[in-house]
Amino acid sequence: MRPRFVPYWLLWLALAATTAAMVYSSFIVPVIPDLACLSTIGLDGLALAVTVAVMPRNFVVGFLASLLPFVISWRVAAIHGSVPGMACSTATFIIYLLLYADCMAHDWTAYGIGGWNNHLQWQTALLRIYFGFDMVGHFAEKLFAGIASFHHMEQVFVGFGFPPDGQAVIIGGLCELSVAIGVGMGFMTRLAGIGGAAYYLIANHYGRHFGDGFTWNNAPVGGWEYPMLMIVAFASFSIAGAGKFSIDGWLIDRGLMPGFLLPLCVSASPDHMGRDI
Repeated sequence: MRPRFVPYWLLWLALAATTAAMVYSSFIVPVIPDLACLSTIGLDGLALAVTVAVMPRNFVVGFLASLLPFVISWRVAAIHGSVPGMACSTATFIIYLLLYADCMAHDWTAYGIGGWNNHLQWQTALLRIYFGFDMVGHFAEKLFAGIASFHHMEQVFVGFGFPPDGQAVIIGGLCELSVAIGVGMGFMTRLAGIGGAAYYLIANHYGRHFGDGFTWNNAPVGGWEYPMLMIVAFASFSIAGAGKFSIDGWLIDRGLMPGFLLPLCVSASPDHMGRDI
């Protein structure tokens, strides 16, 4: 399954322009500092390489594996106020959306409601990708946004009661990155769903949201409305896994997922095994 009308080369050009914008914002008008410039340029370059090398052969894997590094770079550019980087990234993201919509429409047109991925699975995949990649907004500032951002987060964690050695920032960032890969890309999704729910439960405790009631805009730090939404969303993906539009689906269909890991991916033998994904 692949898009019909939106050409891949359009995304290639957009990612190339985005990479150039990150170079411009790093070295010509340097608003992206130190290690963050390596993050933005490197991640956009990685996304471009994946779309060129992988996406034409397997749309699902190429789409998911390129979207995550691209979104991380976009977030870092936004943190540092790179207008060219944000503008190019926004245009590139629209092309990603068009590719997804085109692939979905192709499935519906060719196969009907019970097609390659059926309507409910397309809906679930969209929600899963969004909730998984929502973590980018949290771990990018911890791991990819440069030295000043890291030290800022270090002080934030000191306010939560952690020692000022930065270890909690790194551990938290890696946990969030793992959830983005596991849930957003759909890799060992059931395990990632449980891990994401547990992580938000712990973060909610340290963030002291339980003491501020339900509504998210309650003073002083906000209630538990948003954290509970994330906990329920992540936990829901531990029920049945990610479906076909995922790394799990691709690996399982090709017999590349070891049998002992299957319970961490899906709740039962998928009904799409042996069909083209």
